[in-house]
Amino acid sequence: MGSETGQKINKELWYALYVRSRHEKKVYDLLTEDGITAYLPVEKKLKIWSDRKKWVSEPLFRSYVFVFLNVADYSVYLKVLQTEGVVKFVRFGGVPVPIPEKHMEAVRIYEKSGEFISEAQERKLKVGDEVEVIGGPLKGVFGRLVEIEKKRKVRIMIDGLNHSVFVEIRKSFLNPVNTIV
Repeated sequence: MGSETGQKINKELWYALYVRSRHEKKVYDLLTEDGITAYLPVEKKLKIWSDRKKWVSEPLFRSYVFVFLNVADYSVYLKVLQTEGVVKFVRFGGVPVPIPEKHMEAVRIYEKSGEFISEAQERKLKVGDEVEVIGGPLKGVFGRLVEIEKKRKVRIMIDGLNHSVFVEIRKSFLNPVNTIV
């Protein structure tokens, strides 16, 4: 058991850094300039103003940048912490928490999927609406909106096989179904 812990500590793994608000790109640039492997997943969004439209890249996870390093290498660990804009490593029990490679790969796949959101797609939905899933793995499924979480996530109830299943899905993947009232 001790050798497993030693192996984990003495190898490079992915870690999440909590950074100052709106400093993600700057922190990413500074880390890569210092030769540290960093990753800033972004998504493209179509911003719509009254006079123009523009595609912009925004961090997928606000206030977070990922780094690939050996935290046992104190000089690198300290260099990361002293980077302008870095607040701290994400920790549990006082120890930086490594992120499994499979989770990082899932983020990379999502980022490359091209499933980007335009503000026009952010439909005005309300609890109780009948909806159709128009994107993602549940495309074509119908359900009822039961909860709106944060800005872009919702929970829908899908009836089938004589029971209901609750799924969390991106708001942009839903389209209200015209129903006769």
